[in-house]
This record gives sequence, structure tokens and C-alpha cells, in this order.
Amino acid sequence: MNDVQHSSRTHARLGASSSHRWMMCPPSVKLSEQFEDRPSAYAEEGTFLHELCELKLHRYLGDMYPEHIEQLYAEHLDSEFYSDEVEAVTDEYVAFCIETIEAVRSSCPDPLIMVEHRLDYSEYVPEGFGTGDLVIVADGVIEVIDFKGGRGVRVDATRNSQLMLYGLGALLEFDPLYDIRTVRMTIVQPRLSNTSIYEITAGELIRWAESEVRPKALLAYEGKGEFCAGEWCRFCKARYTCRKRSEYHMRLAERDFRQPDLLSDEEIADILPVAESLNSWVQDLLAYATQEAVSGKSWPGYKLVAGRSIRRYTSEAEVIKAATEAGYNDIYKPTLLGVGELEKRLGRKRFGEVLGRFVVKPAGAPTLVPESDPRRPYSDAASDFNE
Repeated sequence: MNDVQHSSRTHARLGASSSHRWMMCPPSVKLSEQFEDRPSAYAEEGTFLHELCELKLHRYLGDMYPEHIEQLYAEHLDSEFYSDEVEAVTDEYVAFCIETIEAVRSSCPDPLIMVEHRLDYSEYVPEGFGTGDLVIVADGVIEVIDFKGGRGVRVDATRNSQLMLYGLGALLEFDPLYDIRTVRMTIVQPRLSNTSIYEITAGELIRWAESEVRPKALLAYEGKGEFCAGEWCRFCKARYTCRKRSEYHMRLAERDFRQPDLLSDEEIADILPVAESLNSWVQDLLAYATQEAVSGKSWPGYKLVAGRSIRRYTSEAEVIKAATEAGYNDIYKPTLLGVGELEKRLGRKRFGEVLGRFVVKPAGAPTLVPESDPRRPYSDAASDFNE
């Protein structure tokens, strides 16, 4: 019986998904190990999307008991991440996979088709392994298809080290039996309408693994090499307090952009990517400092306050019932109107009389601000909300 619980799976120390970082900055692996994992909502949603994709592919391939698939699928329908948009996103990925599988089957009657297949590349990376979302082996060609659920950054398959490591693992496993000549790697990123394909010969992939991967992997595994800051720092667990990253951004901040009274278009174009990188670094520092403050650390000159929060209904069903009984039917758009909009529609006094008991205002998230900020410290404000 197949397992679709992605969140419970083990991850390699030198994983393929983090390979861009450890190849550019080998000692970051050891540095990161002193920090605990703090899964983000984005990562949790990504796991959910991958599980949904896997279930849909198993349903198409017929390699799992239908009853088990439908049971697991029903459980996923109750997830906070489930929506019509999620169905469309995963359907688009699965449709591409099915199209690829059918195209392969038209020329090869019995290809190997593996969903969420473990790929071992430890011959070149100590203890290295990863999981290919979809791996197809047929007639001297390996197909590796990788699903990306993000909507922020477009991911390109060209020379993508994560995909190349997946391809390497598949090549090492299947080449002895299938005489692989070509490895084709594809990224499908539905939310950005991005389908990116990169193809490489088996020989080129092995040469890349020997000349580039193995030396960097050995350094990373041993915690050696030079620290190097760049855009690959984005998901490093040490990014908040890494000295090399701080020095890198301080150097950027010291650049003298302003010479004439007005910046030229060329200078603005030069500043924009630097500003984005600086802003990312500052936001990471602020997030780290805030989390530490929540845990009890005191930062000189700063305090925690309750951030802005939005009112919400305790029960939409109860709100609909109460509003309808009071004679108000124009409360949809087509979903139930938000607290603020419905309050305007009914009037503040009447809203309070009819629906006030169904509305709560949760405490805002802790926000780090200068001590001069007029808001009360977080613990006092949070107590008010709780009461």
C-alpha cells in the first residue's frame, strides 16, 4: 500500500531541494543544524498540494486500491488548504503528467512509471537522496517531472540542481538495465503558467556530478568551504543571524547610488534588485527578532505590541440564520459579506443588536516596534482581547 504522508518522510542532510544553497555556500549546512525547523504555512500547503497530486496520479494509474484513494482524498477535502483553486492547480499538473505518460506509451508499450519515487544519489553526495514526483523510464530516456505549487518565484528547469540531482539518482538506478542516453527534466508550476523543460545527455549529467557536485557536497558534509551570501540564502535556517549575509547586505547598503540630484533610469534599474535583497534581509531580521521577543528576549529600545487584526464571524451559519430571521437577506456577494461590509449594510447599532454576539476580534500577531509607539505592550493588549 502506498504512503502519501509527505510530512512524515525523512529528508537528506544534503537534500536536492536545498542543493543550490549548499553548492554555493557549503558550510551553511553545518551552520544551519543548530537551528530548529519551523515549518511555514507555505511549506505545509506545498506538502498538501503534493499529496493531492500523488493521489490523483495513483487514481489514474490504478496502482492503489480505489477505496483507499477515495478515503485519503476525502480526508484532504477537510484540510484548511483545500479549495477549488487547489483542485484546478493540481488538475493542471496531473493533466500534464498524463499527457506525458500517454505520449511515452505510444512509442514504448511498457515504460516504468513511478510516483513519488525515492532517488538515491549518494554515490556523489554523502547520504544524498530525494523524491521524484514522477519518474518515467522508457527507450533510453528518463523523464523526471517536478511539481511546484508556488506563485511567487518562477522556477526554471535549465541547469536546476534539484532536478539534475533527481535525474542523477534515476540514472544511477536505471542505466545499468535500460542503457539511458537522455535525461529530460520538467518543472510544472501551474500558478505561474510555467512549464519548463531541460534535457541533458547521460554523459553530461555524470560529468556535472563529478566536477561540480561531488567536491561541493564533500565540503558541505564536512562543514568546510567558504561562506557565500546571495539569493540562495532565502531558505537557509541560519539566514537571520548569519554574519556573512549581514556583511553582504551592509556592503550593498553602503553603495553610493545618489550622485546627481535625480537618479537616472539606469541607476533606478540598478537599485531595484539591491533594494529587494536588502528588504528581504531586513524582514528576516525583524521576523527573527520578533520571534525571540515572543520567547522572552528583550531588545533594547523595543517592545512587543498587538498587531492589527481583523474581525471575523464565529459561525457563518449562525450569522446567516440570525440576519435572515431579522429580515436581512441581502448579505451575500455571493459569499457571506465580511464583518466590516455587513456592518455598513445594517448600520453599526443594528449590526451589534443582531449579529454582535457572533463576532470576535482576535488578538493581533506580536509586532516589534520602537518604544515611542503609543500602543500598550503586547501582554497587556493581549489580555484585553482574551477577556
